Amino acid sequence: MKKILLLLVAFMSIVTLTSCNKTPLEKVLKDVKNNHPKTITLSDYTNFKWDEVWIISGSISGRYIILMREHNIDVKKVEKPKRKYGKYQELSKTVVYVYNKKVVYYEFPPDNRDREFSLLGFVEPYALLDFNLERGQIMVVS
Repeated sequence: MKKILLLLVAFMSIVTLTSCNKTPLEKVLKDVKNNHPKTITLSDYTNFKWDEVWIISGSISGRYIILMREHNIDVKKVEKPKRKYGKYQELSKTVVYVYNKKVVYYEFPPDNRDREFSLLGFVEPYALLDFNLERGQIMVVS
């Protein structure tokens, strides 16, 4: 009986840990699909402190890093962007969370890169969560 109880506790721990592994924007996407909210409050989906969010139309790159430096933000965390599937996410938007003028976390909105393939090969990636910004636009939320 104790072995079964221990296995059950271990299983529940694994389920809890893996469900908490989602990025804030993956949590937003799930909530949008399930509940269709009209307003999204990013602080409801994050478990870390931030006081400003930069939503950038395009992947984080030199010019956005320079712009953030001009606003006295420490950008060491984003100087070498994450890679996904062997290449940078050039086609992605970037969401950068800032706390006390220091980047604490950044992420790319979920896309179809790991879900869709065609008979001819890879399908052109598209964002599953889009902020409807024109290329080059930035929205800062605080």
